[in-house]
Amino acid sequence: MSITTPDDRISTYNPVAATTQFAAGFPVFDNSDIGVTVDSIERFDFTISATYAAGISTDAKAVFSPGITGEVIVFGKRAPRRSSRFVNGGPLPIPDQNLALDTIEAEVQEAARENRRAHKAPYGEEGGVFTASDVENAQANAASAAASAALAAKWAENGDLDVIPGKRASEYWARKAQEWALGGVAGVGSFNSRTGIVVPQNGDYTSAQISRGAGSVENALAAIETDISATKALLLSGIEDLLLSNNSGNPNTHVDIGTGKARVGSVVVANLATLTKRINATWVAGSGNGGLDTGAVAANGTYFLYALRKVSDGSFEAVFSTSATIAGVNVSLLAGYTIVKCIGVVLTNASSVIRPFIMYPRDEYAFVGPIAEVANTTITTTSALLAITVPNGVRVKANLRFMFSSSATTSSALFSDPAQGVLAAGGNNDGGNVGTMQVASGFACGSDEIWTNTSKQIRRVSGATGNMWVWNDGFYFPCGRNA
Repeated sequence: MSITTPDDRISTYNPVAATTQFAAGFPVFDNSDIGVTVDSIERFDFTISATYAAGISTDAKAVFSPGITGEVIVFGKRAPRRSSRFVNGGPLPIPDQNLALDTIEAEVQEAARENRRAHKAPYGEEGGVFTASDVENAQANAASAAASAALAAKWAENGDLDVIPGKRASEYWARKAQEWALGGVAGVGSFNSRTGIVVPQNGDYTSAQISRGAGSVENALAAIETDISATKALLLSGIEDLLLSNNSGNPNTHVDIGTGKARVGSVVVANLATLTKRINATWVAGSGNGGLDTGAVAANGTYFLYALRKVSDGSFEAVFSTSATIAGVNVSLLAGYTIVKCIGVVLTNASSVIRPFIMYPRDEYAFVGPIAEVANTTITTTSALLAITVPNGVRVKANLRFMFSSSATTSSALFSDPAQGVLAAGGNNDGGNVGTMQVASGFACGSDEIWTNTSKQIRRVSGATGNMWVWNDGFYFPCGRNA
């Protein structure tokens, strides 16, 4: 008698619209028998809906609120356990017998499923023992092997020596490459079919290439792998969407964070539904709750928004901080969360409320109504700093418009990045970006995108004393969005 039928006890879904219910397409004997992964991350923030008849449910569902998208896998996770005990010599009701056998069948099906997924050794051989480090580094080890094979092939292409009978060419040349690396390319012996002291020729590897990392092929490959890992971490760091906006119901105090993902190296967190955080209360997990890491909201303040990842289930959260770096964020309220990446910034006005803004892809912000930074204010031939309304503590590129007036004709004004140093306006000096006076006391207009210093300042100077007007339409604050 066979007690099992082929069944992996797995149901897979790929909803593109937010979906709340996912059926388990297999019998369930207890609510704890169901597990769920979303985009390969196991989730625990769901409830089970199921009705049981004779100890078995065939309509069990995992229920999420709010709904989710992505690759959703509902799987059986029945732990082997004795759930029935029959009295010796007593009657054995058929439903109880069927339930016991069905339970065993489910456990054996899952054990068979996991066995098929496990590492296997050929018959007659002992299975390998793999540490967690072995499993974690399997991909890197495979890449190292591929690099070794490529290096061996290169050496084989360059050499004309006969390969020892019975030896694989790649193995032979890999060993020769290691010998030459350890001995140095200027050693005696055979090298690329040449003997004696070797004079480098076109196509040879240099000693620096061969001995990269400390003198052996293995060390050279290890050094290269380190470079690749560092580059990969940079390439994988970025933000998809997660655009910020004033909340429609409470625009002065609440910010909405749209769906999207933030990634730094191998750490990624996804926001599956709009999350709202308020800036006028300290941080509490959950949409609509406080968002400040510490203290109280201030007037004319800068608040950087950081994506958080909950360690236990990988879910998304966010926190405001006046710190421009992760290291400066106050984490006293953030137990159980990892700070992933800065995803944006909001500014408050003199009344300590959020300035209305529009956020565009690629980290660009526009104020709802331009900010008049200065109006009819004196500007002279002496360069000076001008503070404007942008984030504090970081360099941003401000989107500015200007107007200049002077009684001196043909004079112009120049607004610039403080990092460029002290400049002088005029055609015979460093130029200008606000017109030139053609009529005494007339007006000239201009616009430019100018990087600020970390104190929210730009520089301004004119070719002759006059008056200036400056409007701020917004700014670019780079966080790493790729779309």
